[in-house]
Amino acid sequence: MITVIGIYFFIVIGFVAKKIFNEIEGKTLVLLSTYFLQPFLTLWGIMLVPLNFDLIISPVAYLTAVFASLIFTFALSVTLKDKKEKIIASLTPLIGNTGNLGIPLSYALFGNTGASIATIINLANIFFIYSFGIFFFASGKYDFKNAFFKIVKIPVLWVGILALAFNINGVVFNSEIMKILQMGAFASIVIQLLIFGIYIAEIKLKETSLKLAGVTILNKFIVFPFIGFLILKFFGLKPLYLKAVMLEILTPLAVTNVNLAALFDLYPRKVAMLVIVTSIVFLPVIFLII
Repeated sequence: MITVIGIYFFIVIGFVAKKIFNEIEGKTLVLLSTYFLQPFLTLWGIMLVPLNFDLIISPVAYLTAVFASLIFTFALSVTLKDKKEKIIASLTPLIGNTGNLGIPLSYALFGNTGASIATIINLANIFFIYSFGIFFFASGKYDFKNAFFKIVKIPVLWVGILALAFNINGVVFNSEIMKILQMGAFASIVIQLLIFGIYIAEIKLKETSLKLAGVTILNKFIVFPFIGFLILKFFGLKPLYLKAVMLEILTPLAVTNVNLAALFDLYPRKVAMLVIVTSIVFLPVIFLII
């Protein structure tokens, strides 16, 4: 419990820092984290424990849950009259904060194995966002070539593939190398939490939609977890792996949703509000995992 509180403590630091020092740029930290520190986190996370069936099948089960849930979230979103709000309510609940929040929480709650699970799930989430997710956001009008090159330019995916290859072939780093990777990983974790707090501080809630929020929360915390739980049970994941993947499913909306909403003119202010709302709702929900 104390560790979980510590996770939110760093988020609050990022929030307060941005409110006091407006010149702090979240984008700078995002670039530093994405291109320099997250590769350390990915390599460290995947190399922590040897690959086994549950670790390999976890991202497969997660993506299966995402695509299966999309059918139901889209069906529930038809209650919204606005086409853009339908896309928001059906897709954003499936793009959770598996990186900035999911990895630190999984490591805090489930140790090294939790960090490995969350790291691989985050890779799966990134792949979904910049392939099918971004295509869905654009209502089928987005150039697949552009989406492909966005994926190619993300170093985390390449480092993840390299780490998986090392792990599969039985490569084991000595303790000194793991300590170096751990320093980079822990730096990435703290910076990601600060980034999350900074982004929340930058959100201005000028537009609200109670119906949109209600449908999104229903899809995020009822539909997705329910479908996800059934699918994870179907895949036969062990209790620890099931809990860790469920944690990633329950993480609040990722800030990436705001960026994509702004890119495709899908009410970014409303999406920003949903990020905050789901982050607040997530606080009591996490106790179900603990």
